[in-house]
Amino acid sequence: MSESAPPTAALPATAPADPEVRERIRRGIEQVLPRVLGVELADIPENACFFDDYGLTSSGIVELVLDIEETLAIQVDVEHLVVDDVRTLDSLTDYVVGHHADED
Repeated sequence: MSESAPPTAALPATAPADPEVRERIRRGIEQVLPRVLGVELADIPENACFFDDYGLTSSGIVELVLDIEETLAIQVDVEHLVVDDVRTLDSLTDYVVGHHADED
């Protein structure tokens, strides 16, 4: 088994994230979330549950990831995405930071 990275390798989940990259991704998610949920959000608490507090559905997850990709001009590897990865703003931010690649 080769240890070389695939051509469009995402950042490893264990790699420390650049704070500017993390903040850019977090702001992008905060920008996209109201459109996907169809509600105005003044502030999203870090521990707010997208499913319980905002009614995010499974189809909303797909829309959310696609909108994040478009807004931030990135590709998000969703192969290992599970519900807990999109449960809160922090968990989604962590997932995207650790599983994205910039579009060329």
